[in-house]
Amino acid sequence: MTKPPEVTPKRALLRGAGWAIGMRWSIKGLGFVNTIILARMLAPQDYGVVAMAMLIVGLIQAFLDFGVSLALIRKDVVTKDEIDSAWTLGVIQGWVIGLLLLLASPLASVYFQEPRVLNVLVVVGFCIIVSGSGNIGLVLARRELNFSLEFHQQVVCKFLGVCATIVSALFMADYRALVIGVATGYLSGFITSYLMHPYRPRWNTQKIGEIWEVTKWLTLAGIGGFLLRKSDELIAARIGSTHEFGMYNVGSDLGQLPTGELGPAMLRAFLPVLSAIQNDWQRTNSAVLKTLAAVNTITLPVGFGFAAVALPATAIVLGPNWLDAAPLVAAFAMAGTLQFAMSPLGTLLTLRGHTRVQSRIVWAEFAAFVAACALLVPQFHLLGLVWSRILASLCSALLGVLATRRLCGIPARHIVVAIWRPFLGSIGMALLVSLTISLVQDSLGQLVLGIVSGAVVYSAWTLATWHLAGKPEGFESTVMDYLQRR
Repeated sequence: MTKPPEVTPKRALLRGAGWAIGMRWSIKGLGFVNTIILARMLAPQDYGVVAMAMLIVGLIQAFLDFGVSLALIRKDVVTKDEIDSAWTLGVIQGWVIGLLLLLASPLASVYFQEPRVLNVLVVVGFCIIVSGSGNIGLVLARRELNFSLEFHQQVVCKFLGVCATIVSALFMADYRALVIGVATGYLSGFITSYLMHPYRPRWNTQKIGEIWEVTKWLTLAGIGGFLLRKSDELIAARIGSTHEFGMYNVGSDLGQLPTGELGPAMLRAFLPVLSAIQNDWQRTNSAVLKTLAAVNTITLPVGFGFAAVALPATAIVLGPNWLDAAPLVAAFAMAGTLQFAMSPLGTLLTLRGHTRVQSRIVWAEFAAFVAACALLVPQFHLLGLVWSRILASLCSALLGVLATRRLCGIPARHIVVAIWRPFLGSIGMALLVSLTISLVQDSLGQLVLGIVSGAVVYSAWTLATWHLAGKPEGFESTVMDYLQRR
């Protein structure tokens, strides 16, 4: 098959990031509306039941995620045999995951001491078996830098899932409404994948061995990544009540909402674009540093700023019954931001084939998380789990910098130069916002004042330090060029 079309890497990255950000924020916007409505119709324990079940789903998926999408995207040229073999591997993966969920459902209900978890896992297991046969054409579209197709497909599926959840909640008013929404998302994804892309995969096992050779270390890293992201929830679901875990889970979702989807969406187009220039190492390294600076210029202030206004945001979004979740929302906002800060370096390591090193970094981060939990959880209970994630993320960031310096030739000082301005500016802005909102009593006033003051202070800091740094090329220069053209 042909190579992806020749495009200007900067333009392709901006266009792809735009579609990806639009997709993720459209999805999150629908989910946000869904949460606002359902938080007033369902109890925290309803969320807790479904979240417990989805932990088991994520755990099994992590152990059996063969990374077929990355195997196709990272290659310069792919054949039909490789595409069909990747789809075949995905079908096998779906069946194995679905059957394991059915077998694990009784054990999960015993572990969580919650019998309703069994019902949820049975439904989701059948849905994953079906969705595993979805059309791989959407991956091909992303390979060809056609990000609009995925945008439309994902938004349609999310919209259908939200509608199904809200309508079901009107009649059932319990956890079953959430289950129906999840099932609708899986099944609509399967159907729309074939409606929206003309490619028709066929069963083929010829290249499965080659795909596995590429992705086996990514699979191992994925297992470590899941344990790192979700082991706190596995612990929280065990040591807390269903009510407490519902608070923890929703607090996690709300706290990581601004950056947990914004950051990954901005980098969704990064690997395909880097693949187009991977033969020019100097150009690739320069693109990574510029992307690192640009992404953190946006995500760091958003995450730290949201942590500063966590209390009024929780009161407005979830209502007064969820105020106990506010400290969790603040901590998760910082955790989600720091976990993503060095992601462009991980993308570079993937492109250069250092997946084994990535796996080691992930597992080292997990070890740091476990050690921090042993110290913090006995004293701070569920909040200690979040602070353990923050400390582990800082450890991972340091290891990522060292690995990139050694294996990819990017000096650590260049990485520091790329992020010091947004990092210091975000901390200072968050502290100032925390002091400012204390002058207002009502939640809406605090939220509005916090957003406005934070935006003004951070914008002033960014422009001032950009001028002092000599106006380097990056996010600020791109924005200024755009404004001048307009």
